[in-house]
Amino acid sequence: MKLDEKWIRAHLPEDCRDEPINWFSGFYLDGLKVMSEGERGGPGKICYEAKDEEDLKWWQLDIICGFIGKTDKSKTWRWYRDHAENGRWYYIEHRQYDYNAIEDARLPGFERYLRNLKHAFPEDYFRKKAEEYIDLMNRWFKIPHWGYDYENLCFIEISDSREYSSDSDKTEEIKPDCIIRVED
Repeated sequence: MKLDEKWIRAHLPEDCRDEPINWFSGFYLDGLKVMSEGERGGPGKICYEAKDEEDLKWWQLDIICGFIGKTDKSKTWRWYRDHAENGRWYYIEHRQYDYNAIEDARLPGFERYLRNLKHAFPEDYFRKKAEEYIDLMNRWFKIPHWGYDYENLCFIEISDSREYSSDSDKTEEIKPDCIIRVED
């Protein structure tokens, strides 16, 4: 797929401008339609239909923002899996923690994506996307647990709510008797 590489790189955060940006393997353009090549000989599918060339560039930039940049892995989680016995996980609880969640692997990637969008896109688009990702983070909470700090560009806890479980939801929730050690 053709990219306006100079334009895209100019809109990326400075520390990401040298990273690879061709994330469109398996896609091709049919006019202003972005098509997937199809799977195993199946027909191609429309992935995005741009209004004009400018709209196509912004769509490409949005996709690229999801793949570039460094993730912040400095956050400390409250619970860490220690080991399993008889099919049951046991955890270590840390008293000093930033997030009250169980290894939510989406968080660093979502934060990186939103930081890139903040740099590249108008404020209203960025805020709309941030709201979408707040909803994604709160998907398994009855009471919203996650908010977004627009100044520091990171997710924050806004409640002590826990992920819920049901027959169709196998999300873990720590049971008090599963915590084998508490560290300060």
